[in-house]
Amino acid sequence: MNPFKTALSTILLLLSQNIIFAQGAKELQITQNQLPKFITPNSIAYSDAQIGKTYNYDMLTLGDSTAMLKNGSTYPPDHKDYKRLGITTGMYAGTAVIAFGILWAMPESASNWDKEEIKEKGILWKWKENVKAGPVWDEDDWVLNYITHPYSGAVYYMTARSSGFTICESFLYSAFMSTCFWEYGIEAFAEIPSKQDLIITPVLGSIVGEGFFYAKKSILKNDHRVLKSKFLGYTSLVLMDPFNTILDGLGYQEKLKTQLNVAPIGFDRGGNKAIWGLNFSMQF
Repeated sequence: MNPFKTALSTILLLLSQNIIFAQGAKELQITQNQLPKFITPNSIAYSDAQIGKTYNYDMLTLGDSTAMLKNGSTYPPDHKDYKRLGITTGMYAGTAVIAFGILWAMPESASNWDKEEIKEKGILWKWKENVKAGPVWDEDDWVLNYITHPYSGAVYYMTARSSGFTICESFLYSAFMSTCFWEYGIEAFAEIPSKQDLIITPVLGSIVGEGFFYAKKSILKNDHRVLKSKFLGYTSLVLMDPFNTILDGLGYQEKLKTQLNVAPIGFDRGGNKAIWGLNFSMQF
């Protein structure tokens, strides 16, 4: 199979899927702060002891039961959450070590790792040799090059995108992680860095990742449901954005409620009128 044709077909397919995701998300482009608010009419009595008279005033309570994040933002965050990015990056580092172990356990025909040479000369020596020799055009199976690597790049991308970073910043994060952390980092202990992986992982991964981003927004706005199923919804979120989903499940997100009251706070006897004010409250 011609690798160029395979890559081109994959790009076209992913772009078409992104258009579908974007159109679907656009129809549901309602941020949580734009959810219908409730207005409750009330009355309040104000007594003036000096003149011995009681006044009744109407009061409107404007409430917003919007579910918000602990930092006060919706999805995606309205600012760059470096703390979230740091935590999820650490989670990815731990998972990558596990992934390295899985690849080590796989047969050499699948991973193309020369385990005997690594055991004989040492893993640090092997890393230095691989870094000096690379990058090269590898002969890995097409599934690894055109499915697993773009998926990994998409997870890198979503790790930053869900932390409030822009498309370009998320792409740079994906490129940094795939290049420095994986190709010239963990994987270089076993094999020479790959030319196509250095390109395919961040490029195709970012395309897939932006599709994931739109899909995640749609799922969250649909009460974490896919085809009316929360199981499918949470499963999809874990597959598309595993580390942020796990982090949120561990309690990084906390709901709060806001309420804005418009009520009289005093009385102007000279002008014979009430003095109105605003009262803002937040409930965790």
